Amino acid sequence: MRFEDAVQTAIRKYYDGFDPEELLKVQEGEVKYTREYFDELEEELVPTKKKKSKKKEDEEVELDDLS
Repeated sequence: MRFEDAVQTAIRKYYDGFDPEELLKVQEGEVKYTREYFDELEEELVPTKKKKSKKKEDEEVELDDLS
């Protein structure tokens, strides 16, 4: 297996929900970059559709108030 193939396999497994257990066993200290960490980071960086629709509603109300 080539290195590129191993990386692709590892990424697919990660997205399928499999953690690199052997790496976690030998790693010292707490794991900082977990799935939860990246989920929270994504929520901060990329607003969800609910937030976008709420902003549109807020804008419409503000425009109506100005009339």
